[in-house]
Amino acid sequence: MANSIGLITKYMQEAIDTVLTQEAKTNVLVNGSKFIDLNFKETGYVKVMSLLMDGLSDYYRVNNGLGSANNGYATYPSNDGYKVGDTSAKWELFQLEYDRGRQFRVDNMDNEETAGLVIGNLLAEFLRTKVVPEVDAVRFSKMAKKCNVALGNLVSETISANQIIGRFNSAFEWLFEHGVPEEEQVIFVSPNVMTLIRNTTELYKRLTQEEYRNADVTFTIEKYEGRQIIEVPSNRFFTGVVTTDNGYMPSANSYVINFMIASKKAVVPVVKLEKSKIWTPEQVQDFDGYKVNFRMYHDIIIPKNKVPAIYTSVSAVAGTTKSNLLSVALTKVATGYTLDAYYTTPVGLMGTVVRSATAFTLGNTYTTSATVVAVDEGDTFTKFASETAQYFALLDGNGKCIAVSGSVTLPA
Repeated sequence: MANSIGLITKYMQEAIDTVLTQEAKTNVLVNGSKFIDLNFKETGYVKVMSLLMDGLSDYYRVNNGLGSANNGYATYPSNDGYKVGDTSAKWELFQLEYDRGRQFRVDNMDNEETAGLVIGNLLAEFLRTKVVPEVDAVRFSKMAKKCNVALGNLVSETISANQIIGRFNSAFEWLFEHGVPEEEQVIFVSPNVMTLIRNTTELYKRLTQEEYRNADVTFTIEKYEGRQIIEVPSNRFFTGVVTTDNGYMPSANSYVINFMIASKKAVVPVVKLEKSKIWTPEQVQDFDGYKVNFRMYHDIIIPKNKVPAIYTSVSAVAGTTKSNLLSVALTKVATGYTLDAYYTTPVGLMGTVVRSATAFTLGNTYTTSATVVAVDEGDTFTKFASETAQYFALLDGNGKCIAVSGSVTLPA
């Protein structure tokens, strides 16, 4: 069992990289790894290389006397020939903004190998359902914030049916005018815009599909004018993100992104595992089981001169209407109402469901009371007074609201 635990710890960075490659929508932007030093040992920092060099100059034939040594021309056999240029590989130090972590506790098992399996699956699922969506949300949010209305690469618009191709073409024109090669561009779209693409009657002949094979897996990627199209869930595709002590959520003034077009060479996404450690039951003193500590830094570095390589179209839909949502199914019974089931967006949020006659605010902390009442699946409840609707929320272990419903009409 010790060997199993050791392997999980040893290969954690590799596991992070693998899951990000498979699951992160922004993984296509990870192209600058050869210019970044992830092994730099100062906590919370990475080094990124900037290559600087002089441009072309005139060439003077040797012995024609037109060159000048003072201007940096070769001096053998005369001051002519090639002008000597400077090159510089300069490392810049960047502090990573997001320092995130979590401790897990796993009860001891009679079968120690089962415990190793649980821990391995726990971490893999944690990376897939918690880490990757937050990393994507932060990256898209920071890229959108770098865009600017005055610059011309931030547009707020509502896109109707059979308009999306025209909007793409306008974005392509802007990017081309700012020196972004089309072969570097990738298109990220919301599910709503993906539906517009699939239903458009504008230019079907230019919307193509390309088949890729990876081992035994075959999948199809949609393209328009040679640019890959990647669909992004709305719950990680908005303009403002807030990281909390239980995941992330859209900021109060964020909006869902319609689409974003970016150069694959414009940004440097970074995920750096800082600490990952597992304690066995023999080492843990306060309970019988395993402790797993997980800590990582993540961020996205966007050089100033690369901002024109990003174009963002933003909708009028608030980010809070697409993420951290709680949906409930109710049934009227003789003694009141029954909570049949509840679901969260994104899926898998955990906590205590509560109800109230007034709306909840995402991120606020609540305690159960006469007006904020806990309710579980299968529970039957009655109305607080004569209202015809109720509000529901999901509270985490600290009472913080991590998902909210709208006004839920009580069934007649």
